[in-house]
Amino acid sequence: MTGRSDWRLVGAMLLCLLCGVVGCSGPAGPANGSVRFDDGTPVTSGSIEFRNRKSRQLYASRLTSEGAFQLADKEGRLGLPPGAYEVVVVQVILTEDLAKESHTHGQTVPRRFNDYYTTDLAMQISENQPEPLELIVPVE
Repeated sequence: MTGRSDWRLVGAMLLCLLCGVVGCSGPAGPANGSVRFDDGTPVTSGSIEFRNRKSRQLYASRLTSEGAFQLADKEGRLGLPPGAYEVVVVQVILTEDLAKESHTHGQTVPRRFNDYYTTDLAMQISENQPEPLELIVPVE
């Protein structure tokens, strides 16, 4: 090998390493959104999870007290790639020792929306999906 070829090889290896460490692109798609009940009030506690119908890849976030979320995959990469998603909203609410007026978790998400077998919450993400995403949970 010549000196010039060696430098090209080293440069290509460094570029590959850099892409692997920092990634070669920005977010995969939209990451920010909110979840609200159909009466307009935000879901004020819990977490939300999107599961791609084809790949089964999961994207999740905790909910803020305003119902906001920022989705990431298990490696922490932000954004949802285009595709069809099943959605669950999970709340773990321990209230057995509290009087009803002391509960601060807000309105409760109906149980059927916290399991992939029973939820009918879904979202289709397009190539140029606008942000923020908005998911509406029916009140039962």
